[in-house]
Amino acid sequence: MIEKPTFNSLAEWFEYGCECFKRPDGLEAVRAFTKVIDMDPGYRHTDGDNPYFYLGKINEVEGRLDEAILLYTRALALDRHDEESLIGRGSCYSATQRMEEAIADFMQVLDLPAGTRKVPLGHLLHAIAENHRKLKDWGQAIYWADRALAEAPGDENFRQLYERMMAGIPDSEKK
Repeated sequence: MIEKPTFNSLAEWFEYGCECFKRPDGLEAVRAFTKVIDMDPGYRHTDGDNPYFYLGKINEVEGRLDEAILLYTRALALDRHDEESLIGRGSCYSATQRMEEAIADFMQVLDLPAGTRKVPLGHLLHAIAENHRKLKDWGQAIYWADRALAEAPGDENFRQLYERMMAGIPDSEKK
């Protein structure tokens, strides 16, 4: 029988959960993060991270998107500017066809100061454009796609994404 580790502090449990998350050992990460939440539902590590984000990411990767959305929302209740949780929740909203909510989350990330934002701006702009495209909001889709392409004009992957998006827009909507 493998002995499960025990720790004396929330920080130790949290750090152990992070180690398991990176391995990846999802079951043990869930156990550690759940232990942290059981001991202190409002716990935030000294670096600002919290267990809800990691549990959200695990659920997202495993395809439990509604549960991931709930967990990202709980992470955002602890820090409404948590970029990774906003992006995670926005991605889940997009995947579940909740484009308006996805756009709102991505716009919140866009509003973060440029020096603190981790996600490349072009990727963020493309995500906003793609959600407008799914809504058939062609004017906004083109606007955001043009901004995304201008941000990374030499990126061939970006150009291909842009061309695929533009190909899906009716000619009557292109200006």
